[in-house]
Amino acid sequence: MLLRQAPVPSALKSYIPAKPAFGRLQWLAVARVLCCNQARFMAELREQSGERSCILMAEHLIGRGPQCALRLTPKYVSTQHAVIRWSGNGWELIDRASRNGTRLNGETVEPGRAYRLVKGSVVSFGHPEQRWSLVDVSEPQAMVLSLDSGVVRVESFGMIGIPSTESPEITLFRDADGIWRMEDSEGSVRGLRNGQHFEFSGESYAFSCPSSNDLTASIGVAVQRKTPTLKFVVSSDEDFVELSMEYENRSVALGSRAHNYLLLTLARQKLADSAEQVPAASCGWMDKDQLAGGLRMTPQQIDGEIFRIRRHFASHGVPESSSVVERRERTRLIRLGLDKVIVERG
Repeated sequence: MLLRQAPVPSALKSYIPAKPAFGRLQWLAVARVLCCNQARFMAELREQSGERSCILMAEHLIGRGPQCALRLTPKYVSTQHAVIRWSGNGWELIDRASRNGTRLNGETVEPGRAYRLVKGSVVSFGHPEQRWSLVDVSEPQAMVLSLDSGVVRVESFGMIGIPSTESPEITLFRDADGIWRMEDSEGSVRGLRNGQHFEFSGESYAFSCPSSNDLTASIGVAVQRKTPTLKFVVSSDEDFVELSMEYENRSVALGSRAHNYLLLTLARQKLADSAEQVPAASCGWMDKDQLAGGLRMTPQQIDGEIFRIRRHFASHGVPESSSVVERRERTRLIRLGLDKVIVERG
């Protein structure tokens, strides 16, 4: 590691509390899309006779059952009535041997057979008056749907926060190999597959990820680069901490952000441990609760900052974004995930 270290400040920076999480919707099967204010086009199914609509997952199950992404309560709707799914180049409808059938543009469809959907297609589930229109046919995005409230959270730069991006207690992220994983605040990480259901704080969620993903392919190329150096430039009063990622043939400017100070603290711990010749596997770990106390934050705010750090790195096309901060599984320990660090006085 390289080091030209600025001194630790006498006064630690205050943390600005995150905005409160969004409230729940008052009725089921209505999807409100939360995707960090990014403008996106997403496939949408809208009820013709009412106010309900839903953003389509890659495989969207419709019916009365609790596992359905779109829940319809009338008795003429079967428990698992039909599915609308992305085929790779368009949307298709399949009736799942429902009791009262499914209609496409007024015509009853054959159970088990896939029917191509286009913008403006009208689908009825179990009754001619139960009509839904496909108003957008855009390709599906990676997302998480709350099966209880109908709230949809769409990935932003390969990340999703649960219950919100403002106060994430669970982070879903796409790693450098393009694999989606779920990480909790205790450092437990597990892989996710398309359509997987999971529970958090008494609420049921479904994860959806289309099989084709251009970003995954681009990340697969980027990870072939040599290990970069994380460079800090710290002002004399430590009010500003500039970050950049230094690669062999380029530099990625990451600017000055409030969360940079958390990274600087982790970097200093890793550098200090390295100077003491602490083994690499044990180098740089800090207790999250103690770190939060020192930074006048809560552990939950630390989790929120880690989420924002990773998303900020990902928004700049940094392939190492998911691993810039590491957690030790089943502990409260975190550390800087990059080994090459420079700290300079600006």
